[in-house]
Amino acid sequence: MPVVAPGSDWDINNCISSAGYTFCEILGRCIRLWEEKCEIPNNCLTWSDGCNTCSVSDGKLALCSEMYCFTQGIPNCMVYEPDIIVDTMPPVINPFLDNGH
Repeated sequence: MPVVAPGSDWDINNCISSAGYTFCEILGRCIRLWEEKCEIPNNCLTWSDGCNTCSVSDGKLALCSEMYCFTQGIPNCMVYEPDIIVDTMPPVINPFLDNGH
């Protein structure tokens, strides 16, 4: 039986399983599942799989374009949900009240 050197066990996605790496289809790269989740970020609204653009609903892909791509880009979140909702309306001032408010 041949001896396999540690760290030389690449799979078809070039992930080294003996080092704990598995391929994450969503992120398009090798990750260690105990260090990083294989999922779309919770606050992502628009996701690119490296070719097509998808809307995201509840952390799942909803509607996606169906383009044919000659090269595959890096999957990433294109639009994040804003953290802060800003009230853009100025306060209403009534000049007929005694202090202007």
